[in-house]
Amino acid sequence: MTNLIKKFQKILLVEIEDLHDDLDLFIQVVVDRHQNRQITDYVYAENIAILRNEVLGLEDCIRGCADLDPGSIASADDLAEFLKVRFKKRLDAHGYVPALYTLLAKRIEKIATYLRLEEAARAADALEQKKHQSPVQFAG
Repeated sequence: MTNLIKKFQKILLVEIEDLHDDLDLFIQVVVDRHQNRQITDYVYAENIAILRNEVLGLEDCIRGCADLDPGSIASADDLAEFLKVRFKKRLDAHGYVPALYTLLAKRIEKIATYLRLEEAARAADALEQKKHQSPVQFAG
């Protein structure tokens, strides 16, 4: 199970970094639109505040992803549920923008789906190998 958790963590960190890059890009678009006088000071300030709040929330979730306890986690689905609950509590407790949870939950589900497919393929391979093994064991 530790292997599953490590793989999930690595993929999730890549997804979070990708989301972080997207938010940085959105911040730059808002700055550019403000400088070009396409949006007012008020809209600029609101948008920047929300986007920076999301960035801070992502950075907090990165720290929260680093110390996963494999305890009762038995599958990719269990890990996905564990992470969604953990991140939801963390984001709510620190007052981050609620939309951030939705963005993270989608990515967590995407990773869980990928790992479920991988687990199923591994199980199918093991079953196929078992079919081709001789029932007679030879001592060597």
